[in-house]
Parts: sequence; structure tokens; C-alpha cells
Amino acid sequence: MHKISKELMGASSIPIILSILQKGDSYGYQIMGQLRELSKGRIEWKEGSLYPVLKKLENAGLIKSYWKIEGSQRPRKYYKLLDKGGKALKREKDDWDLMQSIFIKLWDTQESST
Repeated sequence: MHKISKELMGASSIPIILSILQKGDSYGYQIMGQLRELSKGRIEWKEGSLYPVLKKLENAGLIKSYWKIEGSQRPRKYYKLLDKGGKALKREKDDWDLMQSIFIKLWDTQESST
């Protein structure tokens, strides 16, 4: 199976995380599972890739972490999207929409000329 480049994963990690958290609070392993499910197993984050991005987003004031215990399970660190993070997600969506429109135009032009 083709592996997505590190560069593309790096560029898309922030909007992916913010989009997942927009749907509700989540913990790291759950975020990794959601991405795996959304990509039908083609993309799998490792803890070493995800947690530094979560820390970066928290330091920027876009998300907030908190500890939660459910039943007899061990405590889990959850992440919550803050208002500032919602605004950042809107900007990210606008940026990705622009990039996508450029690719569509380029690829449509290339396909019609071949």
C-alpha cells in the first residue's frame, strides 16, 4: 500500500487534529484511531508524531488538555478545541480550499490535454 509522504502528513496534521476536536473532546489514542478509520487504514499516526503536534497546539492556545477518569479505567488526557482553535480551523479550511481548487484546475487541464 502506498504510504503518504511525511511532508504531506506534516502539512495536514494541524487541520486534521482541529477538525477531529471540532466534533468533540478526544484523547490521543482515539484521535489516532479516528484518522486510521477515516483513511481506511492508509494513514496511521505514531505517538511520536501526534503528541508533539498536540503540545504545539496547546502552547498556541488553540486546544486545552485535561485529565478524565471513566469508570475503573486509568486517567486519560483529553483535548478540547478552544474558540481560538475554531477560528484557526476556519483559516485552515480556507487555505486548504484554495490549494484544492488549484490542484483541481491543474489536474483537469493536464487530463484534458492528454
